[in-house]
Formats: sequence, C-alpha cells, structure tokens
Amino acid sequence: MPAGGEFFLMFIYMAAIYWLIQPFGADAQAAFGLGSRVMQALFLPAMAIAFAAPAIAGQNFGAQNYQRVRETFTWTAIMTCSLMAVITLVCLTQAELMLKGFSDDKEVILISVIFLQMICWNFVPAGLVFTCSGMFQSLGNTMPALLSTATRLITFILPALWLSKQSDFQIEQLWYVSVATVCIQALVSFCFLRREFKKRLPSNDLPKYSNGNLEENNLNNNL
Repeated sequence: MPAGGEFFLMFIYMAAIYWLIQPFGADAQAAFGLGSRVMQALFLPAMAIAFAAPAIAGQNFGAQNYQRVRETFTWTAIMTCSLMAVITLVCLTQAELMLKGFSDDKEVILISVIFLQMICWNFVPAGLVFTCSGMFQSLGNTMPALLSTATRLITFILPALWLSKQSDFQIEQLWYVSVATVCIQALVSFCFLRREFKKRLPSNDLPKYSNGNLEENNLNNNL
C-alpha cells in the first residue's frame, strides 16, 4: 500500500498540473510534458545512487550495525544532493540545448526552458527526498514516504487551485509553488527519518560479545 499509494499520489500531482495549465493552451501542455520528461531523465543518476542505498543500509540494519546505517544515509545524501546541484547548474545554463533535439516549436521550447530553469531549484531538496525514501525502505517502514508525498500534494494543490482562480494567474506561479512544496516535502521526510532513527537505531553501538569472548576481552584489557 505505501509504495503503490505513493505512485498514485504522483499520478494525481501530474494530472493536476495538466488540468491547471489547460487555459494556457496546447503549447504549454506540450512544453510541460517535454520539460518534465527531460527532468526525469536527468534524475536517473541521482535516483540510482539513492535507490542503491536501501540494500546497503538494510543489510547493516539487519546485522545491527546501526552506525553503518547512519553513515549510509549521510554519504548517500551527500552524493545525491551534490549530483543534483550539478544538474541544477546544467539546467540553468544549458536548458535550451537539451530541449532542442525534441521539438522544433519555438514557443514550446521557450516555455520548457523557463520550466526547467525555475523547477531546477527543487533538485537538491528532491535528492534529499529520494535518499530519505530509500532509508525508509531499508528500515522496513515506507509509510513516512507516503505521508511526505501526501504533504507535497496537499501543499501544492490548494495554493495552485487558489492561484488559478485569480485574474492575473501565470503558469510560472505553478513552478514557484512546486519548488516550495518540494522543499517542504524534503523537510518533512528528514524529520520523519530522524524519528525513525531514534525509534529503531540505538544511540550507542556497543560491540556484542559472548561470555567467553567477554572474559577474554577483559583479560586482554587487564594485561
């Protein structure tokens, strides 16, 4: 349910955007479709890192090596967010170059460029969201990931619906709201993960010894 529900909420989010940008015409919808697909392609390297983390963290969680679980999160977040920062710079400087191969329509390209140059500001927070989602999988509880996605959906749709009713509604306002909601989702995911760490990972990772090993260890310390 949590994993399937998360994808369902993502479907609702995309459907809501397509519905909200209807008044701007077919060019705007085509531009959003093009820009979002290019964005998803750019996400693949960072997602590969984030989605590999659950296997490493999960094995260490099962082995009760909790410090290694924390280290896995730290280094995964650093690598994912760093890569996302590089992708952000690429979108800010080379967005038009990446889009030209997919469309000859100048209006579509222009709207897509604006979309990428604005939406790229949520790439680093999105990297943190991917990392946290992977860690929830490793800990065996994916419900927080579903709740954080629901938070993003609610915080996006309500302001977006209100903006769409205003006389001066512009498509760029949706991208600003989207960036803000991803930042909120990243904060919610991180807070949920900290709570999971406190619940499931003991604060002190002391080595475990059998009785014989413990006596031998004490003898070695005395010597």
